[in-house]
Amino acid sequence: MSNSAISSVLIVGGGPTGVTAALELARFGVSVRIIDKKEAPETTSRAIGVQSRTLELMELRGLADEFVRIGNPALGGSVYGGGKRVFRLDFSHIDSRYHYLLFISQAETERILLEALMRENVEVERGVEMISFADDSSGVKAVLRHQNGTLEEVTASYLISAEGAHSIVRSSLGLQFQGKTLAESYALGDLYIDGDLPPSDFHIFSSSHGFMGLFPMNGGRFRLIASNPLSEPTKDTAPSLQELQSIYDQRSHIPARFHDLTWSSWFRINSRMIERLKVGRLFLGGDAAHIHSPAGAQGMNTGIQDMVNLGWKLALVLKGQAPEKLLDTYEQDRLPVIHNVLTKTEGLTEIIGAENPIVRSLFNHLAPWIAGADVVQQNSTARMSQLALGYRDSPLSVQHGHGGSLRAGDRVPDFPLQVIRPSGAKENRTLFNLLNPSRFTLLFVGVSDAPTLHAQISEKLALWHELLEGIQVEPPNSESEHKRFKDYLGSTPAMLLIRPDGYIGFRGGEHSVSELADYCRSWLLTCSQRPHL
Repeated sequence: MSNSAISSVLIVGGGPTGVTAALELARFGVSVRIIDKKEAPETTSRAIGVQSRTLELMELRGLADEFVRIGNPALGGSVYGGGKRVFRLDFSHIDSRYHYLLFISQAETERILLEALMRENVEVERGVEMISFADDSSGVKAVLRHQNGTLEEVTASYLISAEGAHSIVRSSLGLQFQGKTLAESYALGDLYIDGDLPPSDFHIFSSSHGFMGLFPMNGGRFRLIASNPLSEPTKDTAPSLQELQSIYDQRSHIPARFHDLTWSSWFRINSRMIERLKVGRLFLGGDAAHIHSPAGAQGMNTGIQDMVNLGWKLALVLKGQAPEKLLDTYEQDRLPVIHNVLTKTEGLTEIIGAENPIVRSLFNHLAPWIAGADVVQQNSTARMSQLALGYRDSPLSVQHGHGGSLRAGDRVPDFPLQVIRPSGAKENRTLFNLLNPSRFTLLFVGVSDAPTLHAQISEKLALWHELLEGIQVEPPNSESEHKRFKDYLGSTPAMLLIRPDGYIGFRGGEHSVSELADYCRSWLLTCSQRPHL
């Protein structure tokens, strides 16, 4: 057995979750090694929905344009029952530049992430499987088996399990994958459609026969998912084009003909999660930690955002810039989010897939009234797009004073503002132009005495100056954009410390400098406190 030099982080799993973890750490200059037991990347479409929040995070990393170029933006979702459209979910309510659900093959999502990772001089090692590991106070020791059968022992400071639903780390630790497996079998197929289903929407059909959904991918292709297929699923078969056509004809009143089936499969829906995401020097994320119903296209996005949350924290700890207790907030931040997403996807699956005639009748008659209300549309799309998910209850979220709708723990949206430079010159920018996913951004909003505040900041935050970038901003001149700025940030002077992952860590008034210093003292290390690495 050969022995390898120590890496800072070993990542097991080369899907979207694992590659995102590697990309986040590599951006900070952390040495990573990422392995995957598969010999090559997957070529099938699998998870196909990329949510607005994920696209915002990709924008801050310079990757969103490629996603948008290739994908198909669905502007809404039409839900049908009783031979008519019951309601339409309108994504124009989404408060983001990405006011749609982007449908793109997971193979393309992985390609974009892998190319970005290669630009950081990191590649996924294929055909390499972790067969055992041990965690002690000095690090994690793992045994890897290569494609030719040779064994290698590696040591890492930390290990991230992004192995998927059959995680060795999860099972070895005895972490219970709590939840349920739905009784129904499902058929899935990627195919082309001639008919009157507009590719600007996804389409959900609720009927006595079960659930059926069609999701418009790029190039005129649709993904069909249906419960209760007509034939008995077996390991040796896959849904045929004829069967998928029969399922559609059985459940839809809209004429359409299918052709050119490119991939099909059977599956069962699991809805499960673990109650711990960190055990010693081991972290779990993505499908290794939670698996979802495909309703709402939440699973892959949640896994990617797991790693965006963990990446900067782990990087700062490894670089000696933050205490190890910061790593505990990965679990504290993400577990409530995962539970919320799991509960919502379970409920959506049960309601839309209901076969009980009383439930379906109530749904068909009440849904148009309920879903038609603007507040319901706004709340539903905000949750589905994952823009409403945040960390207000996290120990990392500290609020001093109020004003505007944004609170500590909230995701910061993008909106126009004016930057005031030290010279007094003003520049029209947007907030996302100012954010740096490799450091904290400190916004000074409408301060009354900028020189005095800057002097206090220089004195009390000097110990952490290389981790923070301070920027003074004020509302833009446009009346409508001025109002939007005030709606978010309020009318009184404020300071916002925005975390590297784009969420507010600290919010206070212009006289909250001491409290901000206490926050930094709690979660960041000064030069004198840092270990010699």
